[in-house]
Amino acid sequence: MSKARFEDLFARYTDAVTRTDVDAIVGLYASEARIQIPVGGPVHDGIDAIDTFYRENELAEALRVAGPVCAAGNEAAVPLIALVRQDGKLLELDVVDVAEIDEQGRFVSMRAFFDLDGARVLEGQ
Repeated sequence: MSKARFEDLFARYTDAVTRTDVDAIVGLYASEARIQIPVGGPVHDGIDAIDTFYRENELAEALRVAGPVCAAGNEAAVPLIALVRQDGKLLELDVVDVAEIDEQGRFVSMRAFFDLDGARVLEGQ
């Protein structure tokens, strides 16, 4: 897969998350996809479980790509910055998503690495 294909997919993903458009987010996944957000948490297998995950969990208020996509074959690691609200505070959080895509350019696997303890407080201190 080309690096440009991953860049386009993550641009659409971060846009959909920022807009809280769950239908658009889920539409980026293959029916047999699997996610683990965050790594160490439960694995959600299949499009129905993924849809439920995104609908039942609070999404980032904003999400953006923060650096170059590192692609190898049909997998890539992508650094992201997420703005999340926790306990009345707006936090900036470093995230690394590791994803695999299929021939149609849909996610078949997504794992998000992040640590809330390392988040930076932006407001509400």
